[in-house]
Amino acid sequence: MAESIINFFHLLATAIWIGGAVFILLVLQPSLRLIDPLQSGKLYGIVARRFSITAWTCLLVLLITGYIKTPERMLFDFSYGLGFILAVKHVLIIMAIFVGLGIALHVLPNMRKNAPKPGEAPSGDFVRFQRRLGTLATVNLVLGLLVLMCASQLW
Repeated sequence: MAESIINFFHLLATAIWIGGAVFILLVLQPSLRLIDPLQSGKLYGIVARRFSITAWTCLLVLLITGYIKTPERMLFDFSYGLGFILAVKHVLIIMAIFVGLGIALHVLPNMRKNAPKPGEAPSGDFVRFQRRLGTLATVNLVLGLLVLMCASQLW
C-alpha cells in the first residue's frame, strides 16, 4: 500500500513538472505573441514565477519519492544496465536542477527588475531575459523528457 502511494506521488509530480513545462512552451509562449507586449510580458513574468514554485515543489517530491523507491542495491552500483541507466537519470536530474537554479536565481529576478511598468513597453533587457527564460525552459523540458525516458527503462 505504501509503495502505491509513493508511486502515485512520484508520477503525479512528474506529470505536473513535465506537463507544466510543455504547457508553457507549446501553449503559453506562442499565445503571448498574439497579445499586447505590455500584457504578455507581465503575464509571462507572473506565470514563470508561479510555475517556478510548482516545479521546485515537484522536484522536491520527486527527489524524496525517488530515493524511497530506489532499491538500496541500485543506488551506487553501476556495474549492470539498470544501475547505469539510473546513474544517467541522476546526472540528468542534477543538470535540470542547475538549469532551474539559473532560472530561479538569475533570470526571474532580472525579469522582475526589468518588468515594464503599466503602460510602458518592455525594455530590451526584459525581452532578452524573457528569451533566455524560454531557452532555459526548453533545455529543462528536454532534460525532463530524457529523465522520463530513462525512468521508463527501469520498469
